[in-house]
Amino acid sequence: MGRGGIRHGGGGRCGGGDLLTTAVDVQRRGGTGVAAGWAADRSGGDDRHRWRLGGARRDLVETQKANAEVRRANENTHVRELYTRAIELLGSDTLDVRLGGIYALERIATDSPGDHPTVVEVLSAFVREHTIPGRSGALRRAGRHPTPPSTPSGPETDIQAAVTVLGRLPPPRDGTRADLTGARLAGAQLEKADLSGAALTDVDLTGARLVEAKLTGTTLGRTNLSHADLRKADLSGAALIDADLTLARLIGANLTGARLHLANFARALLHGADLTDASGLEPGDLDTALGDGRTRLQENLRPASWPADGGPS
Repeated sequence: MGRGGIRHGGGGRCGGGDLLTTAVDVQRRGGTGVAAGWAADRSGGDDRHRWRLGGARRDLVETQKANAEVRRANENTHVRELYTRAIELLGSDTLDVRLGGIYALERIATDSPGDHPTVVEVLSAFVREHTIPGRSGALRRAGRHPTPPSTPSGPETDIQAAVTVLGRLPPPRDGTRADLTGARLAGAQLEKADLSGAALTDVDLTGARLVEAKLTGTTLGRTNLSHADLRKADLSGAALIDADLTLARLIGANLTGARLHLANFARALLHGADLTDASGLEPGDLDTALGDGRTRLQENLRPASWPADGGPS
């Protein structure tokens, strides 16, 4: 009987082992469920955190956009106020005040590229209005100076300032350039000025200083450039149709591709100038001009009187 008990007990031990295994399995599964639940809770927390973070970022972007719009609106308001004030200054009878208006417009064109074309047009109109004979601005100036000097030394200070600004403004995005058609700018100081593409038809630039000026593609039809200093100026592609270049100094100037129909080069200095591919010249047109072996042009246009060696620089 004791053996049976032992056998039964052995069976009991076997059954107890099964129960223990089952309990361990349940515990393990339960532990896995807890871990899974904890991981799920953590994952949900991460999702909520990311959602809140994404919302905060969106709010920040919208706030930055709104602030940028406010800044632009304030800047535009400031530019408009400055522009209005500058126009008022241009109409003053006091020289210093007009100069303030000119330089205020230059600042607007520099700081606000979108207003650059308008500034160019305003300054161009100012120069024309105050220099073309018969215009109201020119008449007022004539009243202040009833007897003009026999030999003009140059434009008045504010006119010179306006053309100086026009010549140093960066090229506008839309290609708008100065329009000084008909202006009287004898003796103007425009050394290294950039007036490429500008309209200078019928402009009086007698004796003007245009050393190293950039005049590429500029319209200079019927322009008076007699006695002008154009040493090393870039006139490539410029239209000089019927222009007066009598006694002009074009030493080292670039006239490649320029249109020179009916242009007057009487006693002009062309030493070292480049007239490659220039159009409109006929044999004999340069007979009274002065050049040398460094002057580049079609051989049939080269006067026999020109020396083969170099001339003045």
